[in-house]
Amino acid sequence: MNTDTITAIATPIGVGGIAVLRVSGENSVLITQKITTINLNNLESHKLTFAAFHQPNNPNDIIDEGLVTVMSTSSFTGELTVEINCHGGYMATNAILSALIESGARLAEPGEFTRRAFINGKIDLTRAEAISDIIHATSDLGLKNAANSAAGKLSEKINNIRRKAMELASTIAAEADFPEEVDELDNLEFISLAKSIQISIKDLLNGFKTGKILREGIGTVIVGKPNVGKSSLLNALLREERAIVTNFAGTTRDTIEEFVNLRGVSLRLIDTAGIRDSADTVEKLGIERSVSHLETADLALFVVDISGELTSEDLEIAKLCRNKNVILIANKSDLPAIYTHSTLRDKLGLTQDIEIISTSTPSTGDILGISELEDCIFDKFKLGEISTDNVYIFRERHRETLLRANISTTRLIEGSENGIPRDLLFVDLEEILSCLGEIVGLTIQEEIIDEVFANFCVGK
Repeated sequence: MNTDTITAIATPIGVGGIAVLRVSGENSVLITQKITTINLNNLESHKLTFAAFHQPNNPNDIIDEGLVTVMSTSSFTGELTVEINCHGGYMATNAILSALIESGARLAEPGEFTRRAFINGKIDLTRAEAISDIIHATSDLGLKNAANSAAGKLSEKINNIRRKAMELASTIAAEADFPEEVDELDNLEFISLAKSIQISIKDLLNGFKTGKILREGIGTVIVGKPNVGKSSLLNALLREERAIVTNFAGTTRDTIEEFVNLRGVSLRLIDTAGIRDSADTVEKLGIERSVSHLETADLALFVVDISGELTSEDLEIAKLCRNKNVILIANKSDLPAIYTHSTLRDKLGLTQDIEIISTSTPSTGDILGISELEDCIFDKFKLGEISTDNVYIFRERHRETLLRANISTTRLIEGSENGIPRDLLFVDLEEILSCLGEIVGLTIQEEIIDEVFANFCVGK
C-alpha cells in the first residue's frame, strides 16, 4: 500500500480554458487543505465545489479560483483523491502544482496514477495498457479497439482461456490426489479441451497484424524518383497542401510524415526524398532515410511517370520494392501513356499481381484516382473485415506471451495423443496458466510492470 501522496497536472501544459491537477494518497485532503479556502472535510464525495487556491497556509496570497472535488470512495486509483480544476495556462497551473508539492505531495512518476489503480485492484494490466492506447489512438477503429480493451473485453478473453486451462489442471491434480474418488477424464475429451484452448490462443495471435494497424496505422511510404509526383500524391491524400510542389527535382530533401484517416484506420504517410544519385550532402541523407523507411513500411506507393520513358532510377527503386507490399502509382495518366499496365510491370520487374492505380494532376490541381487508390488500400488490408465488437492484440508483450502459451499447448496436446501420463503434462498447463496470468498481471515480474507504465504520461 502506498503511503506517500502524489500529484501532477493531468492536462496538457499550455494555454487553455481549464487545467486539471490530481492529488492521490491518504494525505491528499490534508495537503490540499493547506492551499484552499474551504473545508474539504465537509464536502460531499465526487461533487464539484467552487474554491480559491492560495500559497501554502497563506489565504491572502491567492493563486487562482476554480473547482475542487474530493473523492473519498470509488476513485480511479482506489485511494483518497482530490482533483483541482483551475484556469489553463503555464503560470497558474504550475503555481498550484508547486504549492501542492510544498505542502507535502510528491510529483507523480509517469503512469503512477494508473499503476496505483492496478496495484489496488481497480483494473488489470490489459485495462491499464488500454488507457494509454486510448490517449494515443490515431483513428476511429483504433480508439474503438482500445475502448473495448479498457472495458475488459481482452481480459475477459484471456480469463476465459485461463479458466479452461485451470479446469484441466484441477482435473489432473484431482486424478493424482484422489484416484479412487474421481472418475478419470476421457482422453479424447481431455484433448478436445486442450485444442479449444489452443484455438482461442491462435485466434488472438491471428489478430495481431490487425491490432498493429489499428494502433499504429498502416505505415505507408511514398517512393519514386525526383519530380515524379510524390508530394502531390501526399497532398491529395491529406486533402491539404502539406508538401511543397515545384517543377524542380529534389524539392523534398527529407521525409515528411503525416496521418490521414482512411475509413476509420490511419495511414501513416511518409513522403520521401526522390531516390537518385546526388552529390548534395543534405539530399543524400534524405535519400538514405527514404530507403530505410521503405525497408520497414507496411505499404509502399511506388510512383512512376507513365508518360515518360523509365529511367535507371525507376529500375533501381523497383528492385528495392521487390518482395514488398507495393501499389504502383502510374502518375500523369492524363498524358499519352508510353506503357500499358502489364508492360509497365514487366519493365520494372514486378509481378503481375501488383496493383496499378492511374493518377493525374490536371490543371484544376485535383489529383484523379485517389478514390481508387483508397479503395485498393482498403481491400489490400481487408479493412472491411475488422469487427468493432472484437478486440485485437497489438502489443509485442502480449504476442510473445501468447506464443509461449501456444507452444506449451502444442506439447500438451501431443503428449496426450502419445499417451504420456497426465501428471507429467502438468508442467505444460502451469506454463499456460503463467503466460495467461502474465498478460492480465496476475503472474508478472516487477520489471515488466515498470516497462508498461514507463510509457505513460505524467498525470495519468
